[in-house]
Order: sequence, then C-alpha cells, then structure tokens
Amino acid sequence: MKVLLVGINAKYIHTCLAVRSLYANAGPYQDMVEFAEYTINHSCSEIFAPIYQAKPDVVGFSCYLWNIDYIRSLSRDLKKILPGLKILVGGPEVSYNPKGFLTENPEVDLVILGEGEVTFRDYLAHLSGQISDLSTIPGLFYRQGDSFVQTEARQGMDMDDLVFPYDSLEGLENHILYYESIRGCPFRCSYCLSSIEKSVRIKSPEKTKRELDFFIRHKVPQVKFVDRTFNCNRDYAYEIWKYIGDQDNGVTNFHFEIGGDLLREKDFELLKTFRPGLVQFEIGVQSTNPDTIKAIRRTMNLDTLRESVARVRRGGNIHQHLDLIAGLPHEDYETFRRSFNQVYAMKPDQFQLGFLKVLEGSYMKEMKEEYQAKFSSAPPYEVFSTKWLPYEDVLKLKEVEEMVEVYYNSFQFSASLAYLEGFFESALAL
Repeated sequence: MKVLLVGINAKYIHTCLAVRSLYANAGPYQDMVEFAEYTINHSCSEIFAPIYQAKPDVVGFSCYLWNIDYIRSLSRDLKKILPGLKILVGGPEVSYNPKGFLTENPEVDLVILGEGEVTFRDYLAHLSGQISDLSTIPGLFYRQGDSFVQTEARQGMDMDDLVFPYDSLEGLENHILYYESIRGCPFRCSYCLSSIEKSVRIKSPEKTKRELDFFIRHKVPQVKFVDRTFNCNRDYAYEIWKYIGDQDNGVTNFHFEIGGDLLREKDFELLKTFRPGLVQFEIGVQSTNPDTIKAIRRTMNLDTLRESVARVRRGGNIHQHLDLIAGLPHEDYETFRRSFNQVYAMKPDQFQLGFLKVLEGSYMKEMKEEYQAKFSSAPPYEVFSTKWLPYEDVLKLKEVEEMVEVYYNSFQFSASLAYLEGFFESALAL
C-alpha cells in the first residue's frame, strides 16, 4: 500500500508544512508514505504526470485557497487514468463544508477534518488492517455508497507530541521554512478560521528551543512561525525571543505574527538588544474603527498599539509589517480612509492593504446576509461589496493597494513620498 501526500504551494520559496507534518507523524506506518511538493506555477500536467508515475494507492492533497482549483482538476483526471485510486483531502478549504465538497467533487473519497496528524496515522492503520472499522476513527468525513459518514470530532493533540517536520534540508535551500508552536488563538476575529478552535495549545518552551536549534545550526535564512498570535502567552514569547537572541547565528531571520498591543516593557528591553534582521513582526491592525473592531469581535487597544509600533521602530533593528483589511463590517470608504491614514502614520516597513475573504466556516460567512456581503464564488472568495462599501469604492481601494505596493512597499520612492506628503492633508486624500 502506497500513500502519496501532495502539497501545492503558492510560490517556489514556500514549503508545505502540512504534508511534512503528516509524514513526520505517521509513526510505524511512515514507510507507506511519500510526499511531493509543487507550486501553482506548475501546469496541472506537470503535477499529474509524476503522480501517475508514482502509482500510489492513495493520494492526499492539502487544500487551501490558492490551490483548490488545481486539486479539483487533478482529482477528476487522476480517477480517469487510475480508477482504483483513493483520494483524500484535508485543510481549511475542505474541513468546514465536507458534504458540499464531496457532493461537488465525486472523485474525492474522504476528508480529514481539522487537525490531521493523528487522524491520518489512524487512517494508515486502517489501510494496514490494524483498524478494521473506518467509522471508529475520529475526524473523518467520507462516502459510503450513496450516503456520507461523519465520525466523531477529533480532540486536539498535545503539542509536545508533534514530531518535528524537518529531518533534512535537502531541496529546501533558500526556501522559507514554516514552523508551528501554537494552535488556536485566544481572539475570536469573525473573518478568521483560527477563531473556530476554542482553545490555545502551546508547545513547551523546552521542545520549541530544541526544534529551533535545528534551524539555527543549519543557518536557515528564514523561519516563519505560523502561530496566529505568537505573544498571546507573553511569558512563553519572551522566553523564546530571549533564546533566539542568545543563540543568534548571525544569519537566520525569525518571522512572528504578534499582537502589538501585548508587548510589555521587558519585551522592548529585550528586543532592542537584537541584531538587525534577527526577527521581524507582522501585526494585523485590520481596522482602527471602533464599531468595526467590535463587530469583528476583535480586541485591540489602538493607543497602546501605536506606541508599541513606535517604540519598536525607534530601535531601528526590527522590520514591522502592518496589515489592514478592506470590506469589514461598519467600514465605509471614509472610515477606511481614517484607518489607512492612522496606520500610514505609524510608518511601518511594509504596509499591506488586503481585502476581506468570506471563508467557509467563519462567522463572517454566517453574517453575509445581514452585512449584505457580495463576494466571489470562486477562491479566494474576496468581497465585492457590503452594505457600507459599494463595489466602486472597492475598485478605488484596489488602485490604492497597487500604489502602496509599487511606491511604498518597494522602498524605491521613500524620499519622494516624504516630499509629496507635504502637499496633501493626509496619506489617502482622494
């Protein structure tokens, strides 16, 4: 029995943490499993041919917004040439409406719901004859004749039981390596799927340090933590940051998504001692409109956030990436312009203007009628309009997004932008 896990990344420099983690945690059944990675820059035929040549009995796909159309197409065609093939899928794009996905994609046999490591290992045990009844495995949704079976929910695993997903860096030279030390998020932002999990599970600092040693020892260029709010447990974050500072190899950069308003005095004192480029922060502001913040069930102290960003910036050694989301509830063009101007005034190193994606399983999707949210039917399900923001304003903001990317984020026009600011009442003046 041969199982092939396939990750299709958005860019060449990315790695698919999901398939690597499933493989690493396969336990005694790991010899049955192989994995392969591609990108959306490959044609479907460039992915299809090597899958066929591998002659797997089961193919598993990790499903996200950027690759789901590829996976639908590949699944249809693979069943034509390998009719006995079993196709399983997992990931955020299929976990929250598995019945709809299997109904629309009859070639797919099984969905792993949510956290997959233990579920996948149990499925391998089933394939090996160690577990006879598939329905006894928590965390599955699958076909059974003309109907469907959903098994009981899988409980989240102890994070210290996760096997480290990297045993070699072969083929990963100059790639961004993704790393996970936290699952779940303490916040309940209505647009985010991380809000669905009600608990926060964190690896022990000792385990995290042991695993970070691998990246430090091999002088990996960049390690990107996928943890939603890394400093939600501030003592844990401080301990890991201190360890990274103490073990600095002069090369590796660590990327963290943090809550800027959660930083403490001791954090600032530590951070200012870091080598420039040792860490970088991504801070999701999303909006500065109080009505919007309340509606999306987000907690943020704007004054504290503003001061935190300023203090980190004054240190001159940490790159800060700040995000805004257009299309959120209670955000019209004027309130978004205010949000834009306030974040612009914080002078982030990178300023990302994104657009709301109405994701299956999110509270935002539940509220689509009340918000009169119109969004694309195909991935990435990006908003066209809301009751507050008409489509023509969205188009105007699309132009703003392009200008920010070309003129602000490129760092090629810093002097020109500073000069031009004197001629307008605000950064976003149209």
